[in-house]
Amino acid sequence: MTTFWSTYISVLTIGSLIGLTWLLLSTRKGETPGSTDQTMGHAFDGIEEYDNPLPRWWFWLFVGTLVFAAGYLVLYPGLGNWKGILPGYENGWTGANEWQKEMERADAKYGPIFAKFAAMPVEEVAKDPQALKMGGRLFASNCSVCHGSDAKGSYGFPNLTDKDWRWGGEPETIKQSIMLGRHGVMPAWSEVIGEQGVADVAAFVVSKLDGRSLPEGAKADPANGEKIFAANCVA
Repeated sequence: MTTFWSTYISVLTIGSLIGLTWLLLSTRKGETPGSTDQTMGHAFDGIEEYDNPLPRWWFWLFVGTLVFAAGYLVLYPGLGNWKGILPGYENGWTGANEWQKEMERADAKYGPIFAKFAAMPVEEVAKDPQALKMGGRLFASNCSVCHGSDAKGSYGFPNLTDKDWRWGGEPETIKQSIMLGRHGVMPAWSEVIGEQGVADVAAFVVSKLDGRSLPEGAKADPANGEKIFAANCVA
């Protein structure tokens, strides 16, 4: 922020506080104690406004708001380039600085716990009750949007409770899927391996991977399909 705008904002803010303080005290001056029967000289629908002082609690509440505003502007940024003197914030309080401090406190509190589990094999982590509770909360916060709160998936997202694993169901493979993600967009292969190659790969997937029998008279070679699959599809 330039010096001009910093000065402009500071003068406007401080001037407003001074003006409000003067207005409050000047209207308070000369009041008669207690109540009076004197009215302001106008009425509406039979209702008259008496010329009585404001309630004392209201007056001191207004004074309290002015004191709070002054204290806030001293501690926190609010007067142009003024950063405030709030303890613990060398560069002044900001939302980013507050977030950074919260992250540091969280790292100090939870860092050792996560470090302990990170050094353990996945199989051992899966047997730890504390790790399971933490994993459940992390899943609910980050994964349930796509895979569902019950992990049974939804349209376009796989079911994680069955035994069908697209990328492999071994613990380390699942860990890799979570950490690095998966890109499931498959390119077209007909122009690369030809129509017969597509038929051979399909025959290999159906017969060798899925365990089903090929239709009678199928003109496809599962053995050749396995070679094509190994060369192009395993990645």
